[in-house]
Amino acid sequence: MRRKTLYLILYCLGFSQTVYSQNRLKNQPKYDTQGLHFGFCLGMNYSNFNINTYDLVLIPGFYGVRSEVNPGYAINIVSDLRLNDNFSLRFLPGYATTTRFLYFDVDDPFTGERTELLREIESSYMEAPFEVKFRGDRIDNYRWYLLGGFKYTFDLASKQDVQDDEFFKITKGDYGYELGIGIDFYFEYFKFSPQLRATFGLKDLLVQDGTLLVDGIRSLRTRAIMINFTFE
Repeated sequence: MRRKTLYLILYCLGFSQTVYSQNRLKNQPKYDTQGLHFGFCLGMNYSNFNINTYDLVLIPGFYGVRSEVNPGYAINIVSDLRLNDNFSLRFLPGYATTTRFLYFDVDDPFTGERTELLREIESSYMEAPFEVKFRGDRIDNYRWYLLGGFKYTFDLASKQDVQDDEFFKITKGDYGYELGIGIDFYFEYFKFSPQLRATFGLKDLLVQDGTLLVDGIRSLRTRAIMINFTFE
C-alpha cells in the first residue's frame, strides 16, 4: 500500500512538472519576429588613451607621460533591424561625454627644472555606431548576445584649432571598432539589456603643434570600456 502511494505521489509530481514546463509563459513571445524596433540606451564610459611614446633619450627634456580618466556618461537611441532569428543590424546615434587627464614628466620650459605638468582634456562626442548583434537561442525570458561593429565620433569640445600652447590638442574626428557582450531580459512590456563593451580607436588623435608635450608622443589612440543599459 505504501509503495503504491509512493508511486502515485511520484507520478503526480512528474506530471505536474511536465505540465508546468509545457505551459511556462514567455514574455513577449513574438518580440524577436518583428522586423524593426526601437529603444534607448544609458551608459557609463571609462574612455582613456593608448599612448605610444618615442624613445625618451631622443627627446631632451621629456621623461614620460601617464593618463587618468574620470567616468563619463552616454545616451543613445537604438534602431534594430532584424536580419534573421540570430542576427540584427543596429544603429545607435547618441551623445557621450568624458574627461581625461595627462600628466607629463618634463623639464619646465620656463625654469628648466624637472616637473609634472597636468593637461585636462574634456570631450563631448556626437556618436554614430553601426553594429551587428548575434543572439543565441532564447531560453525562457533571457537571451545571450554578442556585438561587433564600427563607430565614428565627432568631438564638439575639441581644441584642435585653438592657438594656445596651454591646451593639449586632439583631433575632432575619431573612428574605431567595438566589441561587446550582454544579455536580453524579456519583461511583460519591454526588453532590458545590460551589456559590457570595449572600444578600440584606430585613428591617431595627436595634433602636431610643435610643443615639447607633443614631441615625445608617437601616437595617441582611444581605448574605452562601457557599461550600458538598453531598454527596447
